[in-house]
Amino acid sequence: MGIQDTEKLLQRMARSFPDCFHTNQVLHAIGGDGVRAVRAVRGLMEGGLVIAKGSPCVNGMPGSELMLTEFGMVVAFDRAGIEDDLRHAIAALEAQTLRQLRQVRASMSGASNGCAHLSVD
Repeated sequence: MGIQDTEKLLQRMARSFPDCFHTNQVLHAIGGDGVRAVRAVRGLMEGGLVIAKGSPCVNGMPGSELMLTEFGMVVAFDRAGIEDDLRHAIAALEAQTLRQLRQVRASMSGASNGCAHLSVD
């Protein structure tokens, strides 16, 4: 399995996210080479980057549809590389998101001081 195949496949899956990625799309993304496509999918599954859904086996693929896992999303959306510690990358993204939420809350509460609150009935 070439790293280029897996990267290409992850990028294509990211573009279709949150929809599942069908096996015919996998073949198209890899260039029609069924052996390379199956190897790429199996490598992504072994790495925990995708899971298979649907039919148990279609054209040698482990399922008829593929879905990105959290690890797969981190790599597909260029937040970490395949060789990185993906658990650490996810934890860092979660911490960053929480910091941003706290900042938004603080700015909203600061902006609402002295302002009338609207209520919706």
